[in-house]
Amino acid sequence: MSGAILCPQVGQDLTEAKVVALHVKLGDTVKKGMIVAEVESEKATFEVEAFAAGVVIKLPYQVGDTATVLEPLVVLGSNADSKPSVEQKTQAPAKTGKVSAQPVVQVAVSGQGRSSPLARRIAANNGIQLDKIAGTGPHGAVVLRDVEGLAATSSKSAPSAKSAVAAATGLNVKSLKDGKGIPVVFIHGFGAEIAAWRQIAMAIALPNTLLAMDLPGHGASPDAASPGFQSIVDAVASTLRSMGKEFHLVGHSLGAAVAIAIAAQNGVTIKSLTLFAPAGLGTSVDGGFVAGFLAAKSEAALAAQMKRLVNNPTDIPVSLIKATQAAREAGPVVDRQSRVAASIFEGSTQLFSVRTELAKYQGPCRVILGQRDGIIPPVETERNLPAGVALHRFESTGHLPFLEEQSLAARLIAETVRSGG
Repeated sequence: MSGAILCPQVGQDLTEAKVVALHVKLGDTVKKGMIVAEVESEKATFEVEAFAAGVVIKLPYQVGDTATVLEPLVVLGSNADSKPSVEQKTQAPAKTGKVSAQPVVQVAVSGQGRSSPLARRIAANNGIQLDKIAGTGPHGAVVLRDVEGLAATSSKSAPSAKSAVAAATGLNVKSLKDGKGIPVVFIHGFGAEIAAWRQIAMAIALPNTLLAMDLPGHGASPDAASPGFQSIVDAVASTLRSMGKEFHLVGHSLGAAVAIAIAAQNGVTIKSLTLFAPAGLGTSVDGGFVAGFLAAKSEAALAAQMKRLVNNPTDIPVSLIKATQAAREAGPVVDRQSRVAASIFEGSTQLFSVRTELAKYQGPCRVILGQRDGIIPPVETERNLPAGVALHRFESTGHLPFLEEQSLAARLIAETVRSGG
């Protein structure tokens, strides 16, 4: 399997988009950069760009269907996978207007039936009876989205799923893939959100549950209780403690610095750290990028800034730029992120450090640096790495190694998690 091309999230609060055009069919060869579909939100129509290559082996939605955002629109495989089955050739479009493409979900059987680990955890923490929920996962399993949809299917006296998740986690947490064992939690960088990890999550060969959270002031998470790096760390740590005791952490930039700081705290055990372009180890940051990113009002200006994140400007998907712009138009995203930036950056200086915390960490740790990173100088980060940290230099990538070299990054994440047990 080469992966999947997802329905873009064209606004922070949007969960669905109408498929208005498909430019590929089963068996077609897709190249990176091709426009494979068009989807429509309440405000605009968006072209869906392929940032993976392969052969179309499945089209979960047809023109006219309502697609769920961040689920596959086009599933890609290798040439060996490209022959469609008889079922795929003859299956008529669903009359409901929606065909849900669900990833493989590993489930466990308990006294309350089949359910995913995260669904059970949220239910246990909030007194939710899983046997009262109609599961939508494989073989009727109750998965996270079923708990999130509890308000629409349960009695008026039952707590809503959104309030249940908020009570259990504090920050906004979503499941990238249900599984078993110690969860892997992904923490994005400044200015990003959960959606940044959706694509690479599908490429990671692990049985573990994969989760992602929005940092304070980002995405659907509330703002931090008070300004500053430590307040962000405290919010993330509190969220993790409400979910369990052991985690693997994968972080990018600011999120990587937060992961390092949490690994040094009591009350939660971090089994491994995978850190992409981590902040907090040097002192410099491209203050011009931070200011320009926050100041950008038009899609063209935003695109110019976001292309600075990568070595090759074509590595930033057009759909990602459009989704970022749509989120800004839908709410006070820039105001919230500006407050975060003011509390952690001053001009071109980072106002926090996690060097001491990283030096104390004894678990498996990998740092992945893009040698063409223009946002956080890799030479500063490398200079301050403890001897026990494994360093990987990606020669032709910028500040987003996990996006620019997805396959290799996915392999390194899996290896680090496995080594942590």
